[in-house]
Amino acid sequence: MVPSPIRFRGLSGARALYDGARVEECARLETIDVTLTARTGHMRLHGKGDEVRTVPLPSAAREQLATWLTERGLQAGPLWPGQRGPLSVSGITQVVLAVGDDAGLPGLRPHRIRHTYATRLREGGADPAQIQALLGHSSIETSARYFRVGAAEQAAVVDQTSSRKCLFLNAGVASSW
Repeated sequence: MVPSPIRFRGLSGARALYDGARVEECARLETIDVTLTARTGHMRLHGKGDEVRTVPLPSAAREQLATWLTERGLQAGPLWPGQRGPLSVSGITQVVLAVGDDAGLPGLRPHRIRHTYATRLREGGADPAQIQALLGHSSIETSARYFRVGAAEQAAVVDQTSSRKCLFLNAGVASSW
């Protein structure tokens, strides 16, 4: 079965959110804001306060956006057109809800996708400044929320660190402990 154009649009929109875009930024995206090549790609996002940032696109995002652009056509205009003009924030939210339902994730919202992206960046080793830049946060404190760790994560770090050989313990310094 070939996915419908609406499904292509929904998947590519959800993918843009997963690559750090705010839902408002997705609603403003034009075809000219997406640059794709075989090996690289990026989105130019128009954010809060008319700030513009460029976000790199991984290969999976490039593939989904290329599929959508092939279906949509390369003519200038909104990246995600609706029946009466570009999809609004509400329209994108409805598309994400539908994509979530299809994926067995009822109630999926655009910001949850963006939050998951930020969490995956942190888990992948990104530092707060990198997350700040990729998400377009004006303050490092906003990005810092992704660096709060839970008890299980703390315990894993302690176990990993404690299992390493400690030179002073092996040298007999702590023999009376």
